[in-house]
Amino acid sequence: MHVQNITALFYKQIKDSLKNTPVLVLFIVFPIIALVMTQAMKGQAGMDSLFVSMFSTMHCVFTPIMATSSIIAEEKEKNTLRVLFLSNVTLKEYLLSIGGFVLLANLITGSIFLLFTEYSVKQSLIFMASLAIGSLISLVLGACLGLYSKNAAAASGMAISIGMIFAFMPMLANFNSGIEAISKFTFSGQISYFLAGKDVTVFGLIVLVINFVLLFAIATVLYSKSIKED
Repeated sequence: MHVQNITALFYKQIKDSLKNTPVLVLFIVFPIIALVMTQAMKGQAGMDSLFVSMFSTMHCVFTPIMATSSIIAEEKEKNTLRVLFLSNVTLKEYLLSIGGFVLLANLITGSIFLLFTEYSVKQSLIFMASLAIGSLISLVLGACLGLYSKNAAAASGMAISIGMIFAFMPMLANFNSGIEAISKFTFSGQISYFLAGKDVTVFGLIVLVINFVLLFAIATVLYSKSIKED
């Protein structure tokens, strides 16, 4: 990997995103909703932790999927991927630069959730680590959608649908055993457990690794296909 490629693309993404209001808004939507809900239900036992768990899961799943798919789809429309191909930029370099920005922005805004909790230092570290892992897998999924889509509009439609499924499934799993049986095999289902303060399990880690490997393999195939078609 070439560090200069990653650095250049990272700074380029920061400049582009600062001009892209819809992408910037994505990173603050769920923390703001959590703030409003926790204040509205203040004084009711257990509600703070419930809202933090629920909206932090949505934040680390839905937001990276939407942001990454939008960024990549727009670059496909502008034939930027073709330029990157000619510049010998690899998928790892590309995802590290684009994903690095999305991950950093998501972690900074996601840390706001800790203001609504009474987590210990250890619990806070586990929360942030879980947020980072969930965001990482989500952005790879977003990359898959962006690379697969023909344009930004198509990517947005797919990202909203798939993002909502993965983001809301853990919440619905609390009320339906059938959904829970499916949710526990998804990365969002396991991340929701960790964000809720539950113990990290070997099964949960295995599910996360498998989800990441499968999605990264799909992204690799789609990236190769995209630069050949452009």
